Amino acid sequence: MKVVLIYAHPDPRSFNAAIAAVVREELEKIGAEIKFKDLYAMHWNPVLSAKDYAGYDNGTTAEDIKAEQTDISWADVIIMICPVWWNSVPAILKGYIDRVFSIGFAYEFTASGPRGMLNGKKALLITTSGVDKHAAEQSGMMELINKSLVDAVFGFSGFAGYQHKNFFAVPTVSDNERQEMLTELRQFIQNFI
Repeated sequence: MKVVLIYAHPDPRSFNAAIAAVVREELEKIGAEIKFKDLYAMHWNPVLSAKDYAGYDNGTTAEDIKAEQTDISWADVIIMICPVWWNSVPAILKGYIDRVFSIGFAYEFTASGPRGMLNGKKALLITTSGVDKHAAEQSGMMELINKSLVDAVFGFSGFAGYQHKNFFAVPTVSDNERQEMLTELRQFIQNFI
């Protein structure tokens, strides 16, 4: 199994970093080949420029985009890990999606409508939030993320299967509760893969 693991958190001491470490451990246990993308460490440029946009039409795709598209094409599974900020993913991850999951690569328009081009792959979005589950449901945060990101990106791009897993109230729970979350994550990854 080939996995691209995309991590988007600026603090290497964060709970998101612990999540990324656990995911890597579980993937390594089954012998998965992993390409790890720490978007902040890569200094990923999240801005879709006019030149980038024109390149999709005229075949002059930027080298950084091409490299990421090559890795996404290589993978069987894409896993994204990030916090929820303002009911969405961090700008650096959204910019990665904007630039890499482009027309002509992730999808195309046909006479019968849009068609996803990343067929047969699986995807997983793992997020953390400061709010608890009740507040997240009341605000519509989970529904918003699932519609605007999970379904709209993975579903639209033709992924065969995709899920979203969120860990709630991360900053306010105890260390023991965060450890329980990591234990739950191990089981979740085993079942997902």
